[in-house]
Amino acid sequence: MTNIAEAQLIALDWGTTSARAYLMGADGHIVAERSAALGIMQVASKAQAETQSLDEAFKATLTELCGDWLDNFENVPVIACGMVGSQQGWTEAAYRPVPANLADPAFELASVEIAPGRTMQIIPGVLDLKELPDVMRGEETQILGAIDLAALNADDSEEQLFLLPGTHSKWVKVSGRTITEFCTSMTGETFALLSTQSILSKLIEPAPSANWSAFERGVKVSQSGEGAADLMLTAFSARTLVLTERLEKNEVSNYLSGLMIGAEICSVLGKQATNDALSLTICGNKELSSRYTRALNIFGIDQVRELQGTAPRGIWAVASAQGLLQTPSV
Repeated sequence: MTNIAEAQLIALDWGTTSARAYLMGADGHIVAERSAALGIMQVASKAQAETQSLDEAFKATLTELCGDWLDNFENVPVIACGMVGSQQGWTEAAYRPVPANLADPAFELASVEIAPGRTMQIIPGVLDLKELPDVMRGEETQILGAIDLAALNADDSEEQLFLLPGTHSKWVKVSGRTITEFCTSMTGETFALLSTQSILSKLIEPAPSANWSAFERGVKVSQSGEGAADLMLTAFSARTLVLTERLEKNEVSNYLSGLMIGAEICSVLGKQATNDALSLTICGNKELSSRYTRALNIFGIDQVRELQGTAPRGIWAVASAQGLLQTPSV
């Protein structure tokens, strides 16, 4: 186990609703970590409630999260990724356009002063300036971490597909360490709205555990349709199947989840997505990743790699490429 006194980097994955801090030692090993519901939305609310400037509120939040690390390791660099670098964050880190080499030492980091004479670097997001533009912040760093952790042919041009499920799921094509294109699906946010605020929510009863039969039923309904547009026609079946006694109320949530994840996969990969050459890696929490893996299996994709906690490794890789570490890793 790495000695905490050997800390070389303070890394933060700072998002919309939560912040995670990692104290990292030699070769990117995590020697200590913390997390709290201190995302940029909470910081903004705190600034308003306490009539602070946003800069003051972010400094106070950083101190609350890991002030002792900052005090004890005064010469250790501090670097962050995620929505902290958005327009609503501490300071905006300009997007990098695709194709974007995630480990390119030439790309510019943003920075903010966190104490007199000390700064925190912020990793920029990525922009896909297509007809309907797309953006990401934080996911690009998770992908870089996944590439490093799993040794996913990072030095060649083999195309790989990454899925980062969540409130706004990202499907990202990567060659080596370069993002070439990506798209976003608002599946998670839409599921939350439908299951808590729509007429469907009135029928939902809690289930003691995941009902995979109901989930897979929903996936197969989406697969049999003509694409994601059919979700507007099939979602109401979560109500009518209950009314006609063909779905239990405690199955509605899982059925709806299957409908939506199935529609997302169908929209991105097509109804019959079988591709033996497709390399697909999911970076997300275990429960959500397992849902997508099950749904992908139904679509004919059974070679799926699941990884969790890749952001700190990605931050370490950026810090190394930027020459911020005392002993950069090779």
